Amino acid sequence: MSERCSAVIAEIHKAIERELQRLRGQHDAAKPLNLLDIGCWDGERTAVYRGILGGWARGVEVFPAQAATARARGIDVASVDLEHGTLPWSDGSIDVVVVNQVFEHLKNVWVPMSEIARVMAPGGYLIFSVPNLASVHNRVMLGFGFQPSSIRTFGPHIRGFTYRQARDFVQFGGFFSVQRAVGVGFYPLPTKLSGWLARSWVGGSHTPILIARREAPPGTTPPWLAMTSGVEIGEQTFYAPVETIKRA
Repeated sequence: MSERCSAVIAEIHKAIERELQRLRGQHDAAKPLNLLDIGCWDGERTAVYRGILGGWARGVEVFPAQAATARARGIDVASVDLEHGTLPWSDGSIDVVVVNQVFEHLKNVWVPMSEIARVMAPGGYLIFSVPNLASVHNRVMLGFGFQPSSIRTFGPHIRGFTYRQARDFVQFGGFFSVQRAVGVGFYPLPTKLSGWLARSWVGGSHTPILIARREAPPGTTPPWLAMTSGVEIGEQTFYAPVETIKRA
């Protein structure tokens, strides 16, 4: 990863911290907020987020060594196949879910979004971020005939989201409503020079961060669940059939 790209990732973490501090300030200081960090890696950032929100922290991480390190930091970590599995926590039990730089790595995005919605408490918040396929640097690359860097054929990403598409995905079916959107990075400009530009033009930024509130009342079926019925072309199934989703 390039130095400037690493700098953008660091700025994303700082921006998420600021948004969590904002959420913490909007709620009763005597009531801690519980956290789920999907893709928590070694738990270093999760521990920081937990300190801001004041409640317990849970995480999802599939890499064993990193998951073990996160557990050593006091985080309740589940190793879940997000595309086909279910989260091992009860309905409406999480106040804040952070899912940062994860969904671009998933083919099946419907199951994990359904599970996020299921465990989210009514009135809870989702902080969602993915690289922006329509960032200015990706537009320039495509304009000159190059593959956009956020969805390289030989890279780790298998889905591309523009800022608008990410908003539509999060707000699908009206379960969540996006309250705020923050742009981070204007690659390849240095982060110190690009901060104001990314905030002013979220749709052209490297990574938009969406802060969405659960509006659906208790018992509402997540609308993304209907999208998991499966689309078969030849011998390839593009999404897990809904009957394969096992409830804990």
